[in-house]
Amino acid sequence: MSDISILPIFNQSNPNVWDDFLYIRAAAFRHSCGYIMTDKDYDDALKDFLDGWRRRKFNFAFGAYDDADMVGFIQGDCMDNVATIRSLYVLPEYTSQKIGSRLLKSAENAGAFGAKMLDLISLPRAQKFYERYNYTPIYQGSNHYIKDITNETRTCCSVVPVFKSTPSITRMCKRITSFTGNDFNPSHINVNHMPMFVYLDSDFTIQGFAISTPTDTDSVQIHIAPNQPQTYMTRKLNNKFNELKNLRIKSMGRNRGEKRK
Repeated sequence: MSDISILPIFNQSNPNVWDDFLYIRAAAFRHSCGYIMTDKDYDDALKDFLDGWRRRKFNFAFGAYDDADMVGFIQGDCMDNVATIRSLYVLPEYTSQKIGSRLLKSAENAGAFGAKMLDLISLPRAQKFYERYNYTPIYQGSNHYIKDITNETRTCCSVVPVFKSTPSITRMCKRITSFTGNDFNPSHINVNHMPMFVYLDSDFTIQGFAISTPTDTDSVQIHIAPNQPQTYMTRKLNNKFNELKNLRIKSMGRNRGEKRK
């Protein structure tokens, strides 16, 4: 079995994404609860995914991939300084590989850009999992969990995906591009859902970023602040885009079959 990659899903409306979400969720329900989803369950779940994607302005999602196949995912949204995790599921045959932990950490890093707190509603069998990562119930016996976002929650000196360019992110990116006479347009992220990654230093300050060009998602624009390790940061940012590109190449032409019931 190949290594599992955790990759951001910038545009959840891309082909196969919601089909994969539904398939993984159904398999997890069947394994943990013995419940087999009906056609109505599928329709209701798909409606929830679609409505959330359209209504909420700050959506985030990550997929866990074994080669080109999604085997787990996490998705949620950020609003009013709260990042809400709506779904976290992993295929039963992959649950012993700590994929859920990696997905959760990825979502925490992404949510830290626009929130001060994380919250979620936990399934009964998952409560101990979330408590292990310092989520606490809002009252004794509740399955509604919260966690404050602190510097310990986040990961510094790392490359992090951006699902929405908040005012603070836009301001920092414009500062970087001002040194080269370029400009940064947040609508490429917020409206077109183009892939974007930023490099955070030890103070969680953006010192570089990479974004796809509007006309070619395989072409990447990289901007690094002055007096930063240009070669190192460029390589780190490029590597993240190459992971996405390699996944897309592997997926092209593959007959995935219909992952249903």
